[in-house]
Amino acid sequence: MNILFLSNIPTPYQLDFFKEINTLENINFKYICLDEIESDRYWKLDTSGVDILNFQNKLSDYLNFWKLLNEYNPDVIIIGGYSLMLSNTAIVYAKLYSKQVLYWMERPNFSQGFKTTLKNSYLSIKLKSVDKIVAIGKMAQEYYGQFHSKVYNLPYSMNLERFYQIKRCADIKTIRFLYTGQFIDRKNVIALVKAFMSIENENISLDLVGAGEQKEELKKLIENDKRISVFPFVQPNELHHTYVSADVYVMPSKHDGWALVINEAMASAMPIISTNKVGAVVEYIEDGKNGILSDTDERSLKNAIEYYIENKNMIYKHGQINKNKIKSSNADVKNAAREMIRIIDEK
Repeated sequence: MNILFLSNIPTPYQLDFFKEINTLENINFKYICLDEIESDRYWKLDTSGVDILNFQNKLSDYLNFWKLLNEYNPDVIIIGGYSLMLSNTAIVYAKLYSKQVLYWMERPNFSQGFKTTLKNSYLSIKLKSVDKIVAIGKMAQEYYGQFHSKVYNLPYSMNLERFYQIKRCADIKTIRFLYTGQFIDRKNVIALVKAFMSIENENISLDLVGAGEQKEELKKLIENDKRISVFPFVQPNELHHTYVSADVYVMPSKHDGWALVINEAMASAMPIISTNKVGAVVEYIEDGKNGILSDTDERSLKNAIEYYIENKNMIYKHGQINKNKIKSSNADVKNAAREMIRIIDEK
């Protein structure tokens, strides 16, 4: 079976999926991206085996893509979003040559109001142009289910083996909290820092690892609190070292369609503090059972942090639950690759 996957840029987790699915018998998976990188991404990836189109929205780009489709002759086309450039070209090709075509995408972040109503009307037409929708998490599955009869849940996945190797100790003295990701407004890191600073306890620390437009603001905010440290962006193949030295993962985001850092933290046997605005958290975290759910405000984040300060014995317990849970889920790339083939094969 020839499968073609069209995406905007290469990502670490998609590369993991690309490698894993190509190990399956009788599967040839071609990974095509419009461009090599986006301005707010800092990854350095090995993209050998990926077709980078350097798309500039010229007529020649469309003609070259059509030629590529004819040469590869895919049985199945997977498109990473309904608004992706070249998606309509891929759909026309699929319909013309009777190929199966799927969308694979997150739930969008829509507010209420007229624009949302308009967008929903558009999607009710647009999404019927494909055979199936592969939704990234149950939040997305529920959302897209109102527009299409064949919607499947397949989360973002990755190779988690490096994270599974991390060993934990039940005897924790200083609790080390960790955030990894972008320093931007949507991630709500400023609120997290303010919540942490309001806690008077010298036996806790907070590491912020990443990059983004709020980095200098964060540094200024924490300059008098030695418990908090800001570290530069870490490349994906080295990130597991960051989790080794932490105990509890915190995700204060206002919205994340999925958030792969949750996969990483769970595989590292860490409990999760997060808002309920994150796809991976809605999927896997139960409040009080393997993590603590919070609202986006400082008081709620503070209360969530204080739970693990006051219930230190739950850190190890919740972490082990998370490790076992993610290992058996479709967030592990070995399971995800086989699940995608099952979805494709289902009539």
